[in-house]
Amino acid sequence: MFRKMNIVSLVLMICLTLALTACAGAKNTGSEASTNSPKHNATESNSESKLEPSALPPVELTWYYPGTPQKDVALIQEAMNKITKEKMNATIKLITIDWASYTQKLNVMQAGGDEFDLAFVAPWVGNFYQGISKGAYLPLDNLLEQYAPTLKSTIPDKIWDAAKVGGQIYGAINWQIVAGQVGIEVRKDLADKYNLNIDNIQKVADLEPFLTQVSEGEENSPYIFVPGSAIDGFDNIGDDGSPGVIRIHDDKLTVFNQFESDEYREFVELMHSWYNKGLIRKDQSTLSFSNEILKSGSFAGVISYPIKPGVEIEDEAKWGQPVLAKSLTKALITTNKANGTMTAISKTSKNPERAMMLLELINTNKELYNLICHGIEGVHYTKVSENLIQKNPDNTGYNPLTDWMFGNQFNSYYTDPAQVGAWEKTEEMNLNADISPILGFSFDPENVKTELAQVNTVVSQYAKALDTGSVDPAVVLDEFIAKLKEAGSDKIIAEKQKQLDLWLGSK
Repeated sequence: MFRKMNIVSLVLMICLTLALTACAGAKNTGSEASTNSPKHNATESNSESKLEPSALPPVELTWYYPGTPQKDVALIQEAMNKITKEKMNATIKLITIDWASYTQKLNVMQAGGDEFDLAFVAPWVGNFYQGISKGAYLPLDNLLEQYAPTLKSTIPDKIWDAAKVGGQIYGAINWQIVAGQVGIEVRKDLADKYNLNIDNIQKVADLEPFLTQVSEGEENSPYIFVPGSAIDGFDNIGDDGSPGVIRIHDDKLTVFNQFESDEYREFVELMHSWYNKGLIRKDQSTLSFSNEILKSGSFAGVISYPIKPGVEIEDEAKWGQPVLAKSLTKALITTNKANGTMTAISKTSKNPERAMMLLELINTNKELYNLICHGIEGVHYTKVSENLIQKNPDNTGYNPLTDWMFGNQFNSYYTDPAQVGAWEKTEEMNLNADISPILGFSFDPENVKTELAQVNTVVSQYAKALDTGSVDPAVVLDEFIAKLKEAGSDKIIAEKQKQLDLWLGSK
């Protein structure tokens, strides 16, 4: 039960009495971190959560996350610990691992049974699903209910489904933008020069007259950047590039190969026509999307781009000049979007209850949250108003730019006056977005991992060339589809359909 506490005997007796009472009727929840870890039940949880912080034993919680190591992290950690020690008699050890090494580091730690408490996880980094299959993370349902009621209630129940595997929650969702929209972004100077009313753009094809004007009138920036295809109304199953999607308005939820769809054929035909007209750069298929690309001056805009409230202000720094943005799709919440940024509690944690208390605190205490996001007032930034800060220009010690990684991003300070109000608009978009009918379904690739590897090779050979118009779809698209079938795309789609049907049948 509770570890030995250096507190007065009366408090100890109360705690033990409550714990023993709970044990009489408690069931094993599967949340034990180790032989020393307490079982989680409502009576114990309530007894600990209601104790004064000074009555709790002091603990240190280790928190791993990816990012660029920051010089002043020790100062941040010290400032955070003043709050956490007062609120929950705990200190935090922040451990930043560079992006390239993060997933491998977690794998090694988990294989070795290393003790730690918290880790940033997602399907795209940190091997979230693999970690669950190895038993590396604790189910969080009871912990959330007992130690983080505000965190649990802030996020709609339906969205929590995205963090579930086998009916249990394994990741505490960081509440930020979870509704995806795709659209276009163009340079404001060119839009003004050629009288583009971006509100009149309803689909990608509507951009062609503007792009033609730019191509004919500009020497240095006539092109549109195409990072990939983004087709409205589809929800990917598994990795974004693997064959096998559903249409969100299909009542039968039939899994099909998106590369065989009429929508994909129409998109790549349009891109090829733009390529032949000189609206897409000839070497586009060899380019990787980056801030350097946007600042190069070679592009008038970008399509198939994620759009959110405040994106124009945020992206002005990426372009090095003002931009205009327009969504061309309705906001949609999918599993891959909703579980894109989470925090898990390690099975080796000796203090899973206190780890969840920390997640509740960082989601509800704005001072604590903004410390890890922005640093220390007067050192790393200057406060302009209650919710607005200005980053100090000579700050080289702490500027992680990862406020989406740690908790409720809507508690973050704005860093630009033009951003004010974006959080409210983003949360409104989350709450009013369409929800994929397969939200919460997670595909297990184990049975088709060989076919997926083969298909991924084919996709890398063909998709980017087709998406950017560099090849003629009348010749290459059918060849691409045939190669996918040879590599096993039909088997992958059948496996996705089988697993989806089983999941639907269990609901």
